[in-house]
Amino acid sequence: VSKFVAEFMGEVNLFEIIGRKSGKLESETPNFEINCDAKKVGLMLNTGDTGVLVVRPEYIRFLSSSEKADFTMKGVLRTSYALGSRTQYEVETDSGEIITVEKLREDRFSGVEGSTVRLGFDALNAHIIRAK
Repeated sequence: VSKFVAEFMGEVNLFEIIGRKSGKLESETPNFEINCDAKKVGLMLNTGDTGVLVVRPEYIRFLSSSEKADFTMKGVLRTSYALGSRTQYEVETDSGEIITVEKLREDRFSGVEGSTVRLGFDALNAHIIRAK
C-alpha cells in the first residue's frame, strides 16, 4: 500500500520507476534494465506517474551472462552473512544503492566480495506502489 508499509513488513528492495507511453516502465537508476512488457505482466503506471517497484530479497537471483530476467541490474558484491539456513548478500549498485539478495544455504552464491555481479528478478515476484 505504501513504501512505509513495505519496509515495515520485512526486508525489501525498492526501485523508483516512472510510467511512460504505451504502458512502459522506466527507471532512472543506472544499470537497472526493464526487459518485459509491463502492460502484459500487470505492472503498470499511467504516463508520467511515479512509483516504487518492490521485490523481496529471496526473489532476486544472481544471473550468468546468458540468463535473462524481467528486471536486471549490475553491482558489486560487498558482503555476505550466514543466517542459519539462509545466506544474505549485499550488492552495491553504480548509484550506491544496496540491494539485498537472500539464498538458502544449499543454493549459496560462490562469488567473492568485490566482484561485479548481475542480478535479476521476474515481474511475477514484484509489486508496484504508486506514489500519491
